Amino acid sequence: MMSKIEADYAGARDYLETIVSSTTDAICTTDMRGRFIYVSPGAERMFGVKSGELVGRYARSYYAGGMEEAQRIMRMLRRQERIQNCETVFKTPNGRRIHVIMSVSLMRDKTGRIIGTLGISKDITHRVDLERRLKELSVTDSLTGLYNQRFFRERIAQEISRARRQRQKLCLLLMDLDGFKEINDERGHLAGDRLLKTFAAFVLQSIRRDVDAAFRYGGDEFIVLLPGLSEKRARAIAERIAACGGKAGREGLRFSYGVASLSADMGPKDLLERADRRMYRMKASRKSKTGA
Repeated sequence: MMSKIEADYAGARDYLETIVSSTTDAICTTDMRGRFIYVSPGAERMFGVKSGELVGRYARSYYAGGMEEAQRIMRMLRRQERIQNCETVFKTPNGRRIHVIMSVSLMRDKTGRIIGTLGISKDITHRVDLERRLKELSVTDSLTGLYNQRFFRERIAQEISRARRQRQKLCLLLMDLDGFKEINDERGHLAGDRLLKTFAAFVLQSIRRDVDAAFRYGGDEFIVLLPGLSEKRARAIAERIAACGGKAGREGLRFSYGVASLSADMGPKDLLERADRRMYRMKASRKSKTGA
């Protein structure tokens, strides 16, 4: 028969196990070498594996940032002994990335010697995805899917600063669809919207998606920021976009454009105005040739 102390201890242990088993958060402990010692059911669900597959493995294997991220967190722990609300990213064995907010503390034995760590992590992937989506909506033109004018004003300042800091070239390509107003008037706004979306698709096909940035500046005006490119190469991209329109056989996809490259004394307004002047010179030249 158990004594009252033993019964109280067993009851407290069972109660604690119930709490740990019920939470959706991941509760894990590691030894000082960074190997999992205990993994809660919530951690099993988060990583999609049983605790037996986790215990004994190095926690760094489950950080998206690997050893570097694990060392960063350990350095913070040694300085502060306890970390609260630290955001990081885990990766599961099947490659899924999980954004978490984590609280970690050092564990000590009765003598005060550090014996490991205790971490509690909450999955915030849904929140992070929602915030990213809201950010995308705030900087994206809803019709074409390109960046909007608001984001252009932020991005051009960043690109100019980076170009000067890294002593690199920066070109701005400004484009305006020829005869767009007439198309809208004659065929209606739905036809005009289709034209804008088609043109935006051609722009995206013709640029370096991981380097350049394309914007719908307003109405039928489009801008592409081209880091590292000369004016000659920027004009080649404009001709590539024109070729896309020609191959598609789309009536009304002619456009005028202007290219401007960054110089030492130019700001965002100067760069845009130079491209604008050159674009309207092209537009005026075409009108004089056709007599329009």
